[in-house]
Amino acid sequence: MKNYVKNLKLFGLATLILVFFSNCSDDDGEKEGVEEETGFRIEIATNSTFGKILVNQDNQSMYFFANDVNGQRNCAGNCASVWPPVTGELYELELGANLDVADFATIAIENGLKQITYKGWPLYYFSTNGDGQLEPSGATEGDGKNGTFHIAKPDYTLLLGRQPLTEGGDPVVYLVDDKGVSLYLNTGDEENKSNCAGGCAGVWPPFKDTALVLPSSMATYDFGTVDREDDLGPQLSFEGSPVYFFSQDEGNRGSVLGQEGGPNKTFFVVEPVL
Repeated sequence: MKNYVKNLKLFGLATLILVFFSNCSDDDGEKEGVEEETGFRIEIATNSTFGKILVNQDNQSMYFFANDVNGQRNCAGNCASVWPPVTGELYELELGANLDVADFATIAIENGLKQITYKGWPLYYFSTNGDGQLEPSGATEGDGKNGTFHIAKPDYTLLLGRQPLTEGGDPVVYLVDDKGVSLYLNTGDEENKSNCAGGCAGVWPPFKDTALVLPSSMATYDFGTVDREDDLGPQLSFEGSPVYFFSQDEGNRGSVLGQEGGPNKTFFVVEPVL
């Protein structure tokens, strides 16, 4: 009888030990099963002023720079103290809902770092005091600075580019689509009427009117709609002038081959007064 009781106690002790280590093993398994987070994340936040904007994991806003219309970083040195680049590796980047990894890439900058781009636009933060300290969570104070920095949004229809149009010329601010492709007007058009049809429209495809999402430096009342006699409309207009792409730009961001284009040199980039 004593042996029976003794064996029963030993069996109970062994069971408790087994359960204890089993629980420990289960706890470790749960930790390993949690996907490791890098801490580097870009997601869409809803802002009361700007609507959908790009932010990091700490809800700090990101920006586009008009001078980067060619897809290269044009903000270094002192500029970078005010506008620190968003840096990282794509394989470390976590994306929030409704963002497509195909829209993101990197460009090489100094010190072996890589700057993240979105739809070809290098991304920046804003440092209020120019000391590299990022603006607080939820702040958007960098928008509209110098008319060339604007909050990064995933749904822009149009943006602004800034660069010289001729070698040695002064930089010009002009309209581009959301991926930096140049837009043109034709001085041969009439107000709210396109005189570019047939073969002309093949070379100068109309920019179709869409629900506009603009940078804050621009006003929706400057834009309108032009009805066309062909099936290439409705066409967007700016201050009454129909807006076009140039086919020989081939969709390349920053290309301005259409400047002073056409048989009578009547096509020019669209230059808004800001």
